[in-house]
Amino acid sequence: MQQCSEAKVRTGAHPGYPDPEHFGRRPLFGVKYDADGISKLVSDQVAFAKEAAEAAGLALYHVKPHGALYNEAAENGAVAEAIARGVRKVLKDVFLVGLAKSVMVGVFRRQGFVVLREAFADRRYTAEGLLVPRTAADALIHDPAEAHRQMLRLKGICDTICVHSDSPNAFEMIEALH
Repeated sequence: MQQCSEAKVRTGAHPGYPDPEHFGRRPLFGVKYDADGISKLVSDQVAFAKEAAEAAGLALYHVKPHGALYNEAAENGAVAEAIARGVRKVLKDVFLVGLAKSVMVGVFRRQGFVVLREAFADRRYTAEGLLVPRTAADALIHDPAEAHRQMLRLKGICDTICVHSDSPNAFEMIEALH
């Protein structure tokens, strides 16, 4: 957080499933977590991030669910609602980030949050507008030019763009998008 403070970068929380073996990318709703469990998981992680931000003289600007939790909330209103409840336990004046044109955007808005609609430069989409699961061979976009073309198609429906730092050519993609 101190580096964010020095660089004058806005900070956010990125709560997800505590699943380090799979980097939080394994679906756990209905397996290990119900709606109340997700709400608590999110509130605990957001509270931790809030404390770290405040210790550096910062405030959290946004909350964006991570990995499988994000993908589940994009399709399942109960998961999105649990996330919103968890955030609200800790913060009331923060942006929630959600997949553009997904269920979560509407749920977050109905819960009283300002929503940043997100599009992904380095991920492919299904016909329904959801992210292709990472288990699919063609889920990731590696070509910066292809990522740029995708963002040109999606720019009218999003407020923010994501490029994963662990994606191959992430820096080159950001340069192409810039």
